[in-house]
Amino acid sequence: MRVGRFAGVPRKMPRLPRLSACMFMAALLCAAAWSSVGVVRADPPPLIIPAPETATPSAVSLPPSGSSGAGLNPGDLNITPDHVEIGPNGDIGYGTPDHPIEFQLYGYRIRANQVLIHPKEPNATSAKVEVTGEVELSGESNRVLMRKLTLDESAYIADQIRMGKAPAYVDGSSFTLGTKEGVLTNPTIFFGEPDPYGLNIRAKSAVVQVDSQNIVLNGATLRIGSFPIFYLPSYTQGHEDQPPMSLQAHFGYRKDLGSYTQTTSYWTKNPVFEPGMLLDLYGDRGPLAGPAMKYNYTDDPNWWQIGKLESGFISDHGDRGLDVLNNPIPENRYFMDWQHAGSLGGEVDLTSSVSWWSDSYVLRDFRQSEWNLDQLPDNFVEASHPEQNALVSAFARFRPNDFEQVQERLPETRLDYFSSPIGETGIYQEGQADYVQLTQPNFNGTPTLHSNRFDGYYGWRRPVNFSDWATITPVAGTRITQYQDTLGQQGDFTRMLGQVGFDADMRGVGRWDYQNPIWDINGLQHIVRPVLSYRYIPAAQQGQGLIPVIDDDVGSNYPPVFDLGDTRSIDALHSQNVLRYGLENLLQTRANDYGSRDLATFNVYDDIHFQRAAGQEDFSDVWTTVGLSPARWLQVDIFNRVDPSAFTEREVRTRVAVTDGDRWKASLNASVLQHLVSQYWLDAEYRVTERVRLYGRWRYDEHVGGLTEQFYGLRQRFGQAWDFEYGIAYYRGAGQQNGFGFDVKLILLAD
Repeated sequence: MRVGRFAGVPRKMPRLPRLSACMFMAALLCAAAWSSVGVVRADPPPLIIPAPETATPSAVSLPPSGSSGAGLNPGDLNITPDHVEIGPNGDIGYGTPDHPIEFQLYGYRIRANQVLIHPKEPNATSAKVEVTGEVELSGESNRVLMRKLTLDESAYIADQIRMGKAPAYVDGSSFTLGTKEGVLTNPTIFFGEPDPYGLNIRAKSAVVQVDSQNIVLNGATLRIGSFPIFYLPSYTQGHEDQPPMSLQAHFGYRKDLGSYTQTTSYWTKNPVFEPGMLLDLYGDRGPLAGPAMKYNYTDDPNWWQIGKLESGFISDHGDRGLDVLNNPIPENRYFMDWQHAGSLGGEVDLTSSVSWWSDSYVLRDFRQSEWNLDQLPDNFVEASHPEQNALVSAFARFRPNDFEQVQERLPETRLDYFSSPIGETGIYQEGQADYVQLTQPNFNGTPTLHSNRFDGYYGWRRPVNFSDWATITPVAGTRITQYQDTLGQQGDFTRMLGQVGFDADMRGVGRWDYQNPIWDINGLQHIVRPVLSYRYIPAAQQGQGLIPVIDDDVGSNYPPVFDLGDTRSIDALHSQNVLRYGLENLLQTRANDYGSRDLATFNVYDDIHFQRAAGQEDFSDVWTTVGLSPARWLQVDIFNRVDPSAFTEREVRTRVAVTDGDRWKASLNASVLQHLVSQYWLDAEYRVTERVRLYGRWRYDEHVGGLTEQFYGLRQRFGQAWDFEYGIAYYRGAGQQNGFGFDVKLILLAD
């Protein structure tokens, strides 16, 4: 019988269940800790619930119960209904589907289509309450959704419950509360926003531990969408735990591989140690498999350890070709890459990198993206101990790959003493000392070189400030090197060298109040810095013919290091009498947020050789770098090296990049090295929609006489769970990779 919005409301409501009401709310609060706005639908309209003492006539404020507060009473409810009904059996209903009800309970807001309070049954200690419809419990940023909530003296049940917040969300057909825990039936845990094709764990039942806020699943199945991956006898998910698995997959075709599938997966349940596996299949080569792992222990700042290992083995039945030394590539091929960083007791820092390859092209053939990043692996282990003004270190570089020519250091122990003042003299001292055992194999028929070497340097600097814009720093130093092994076994050899010189530094600043809103320029500042350095190192060539040349001068396309204390090519030194001069320019404007923004840089350097080594001219190449960024959407970088004696451009590298926010971007690049390289390429990317992007690369080689690389790709977000990348490529002049190929890359978005 409908009696109106407020008519018929009893002065004293039936008592609600009390023994476990607080436990039920604890479970709901536990569920709320999992929850996140936007799990299944948009945010509800703002809730406006007046306090009891300020309630308007349209609000129903139930009188407080006279109980001791051991349970949940009608007086705990502050209900603002839009409709009230009293049924023929004495049921009292608040709200209808057309007029939802909102009320507060223990600081949480509850919204539902209807709250129905049944009369207390004979011999019952409490009434039965049913909250039905789109039931929503929310507080702060948390939300729990359910179809129905039932409270009576025997059980507390939520039907079709959904809850969670990143990184995990839970869906269950029902939730039943016990004294210390709840039971979920048919639960599914989603990682990331719930998605029909995403990573999830499905079980018939699960236990929700109220105190720990963990969900324990028994007999669970890890799935991608509805496809089972493997069975989990027991699995525990905390509300802050990361997804248990990461997966990347590639599918494609390449002329030298045939059709292929590449997968890299990790079990990520334990963030400290994540075991994984590489599992590939190549139509023309066979299967490849190998273990992988990641570890990240940071609980103790004095003993943190971080690292990653990936490996693979394949019995390659395809056309393998020749390696970098023109030797046949073996059938059994493998790779193992391991990087590590850590600390021992907060006193010693560790860094290591190991790349053990069967041949020079194993990564190029089977993991090209990794090979593009590192084609000449460096294998080393270093331990260092910092002091207040010094660093003690031990460094080992070794050669696990017989196709590499490596200067092995087995090991090198070193002490670096950083620049520090000598009393009040104004003089700064610095130095270093090391002992190293060197080995270098040769591939041209010459014997392997060995060298046991001690080396030490000690130097002084004395800055002299002529003004606030000019400083000159005289430099002096000495370097002693002893070779215990010499060519032809002629005994040991000791070399003592000295240097004198100076570093001059000047600085000028000009400022203009120039405004240009189109280019976002708010004032201009020009900083000019002329630089001048001189070094004189006599008799540096002594010992030639005796010294095993292992630490050699490998050349440089930028101004080389010429200070005696900084140079590393100490086995191939030559006398120096060099003056370096240059000019550095920087143009800036005020940044909108803070500080300044660089608009342009222009730097130029050149060396004058007063004493020439073999092959040197009086003037070195002129090195020039230019950078232009007049607007945030435009960046121009230029490097140029010119031989002033022959008026010949030896090298040029350029890059022009244009970015239109997140809509599109493109960069045009050039790399020209006289007689060796002449390549030009364009990279472009265009956002079609928020979920679709197009990208491509086109490379032109002047020596080949045409396009050597064409790549067309598309990135697409599929649902909330996957990123897809589709690529079509055509290569020319790339050896075994010549021809057409395509690739599909899948990345599981599970975090």
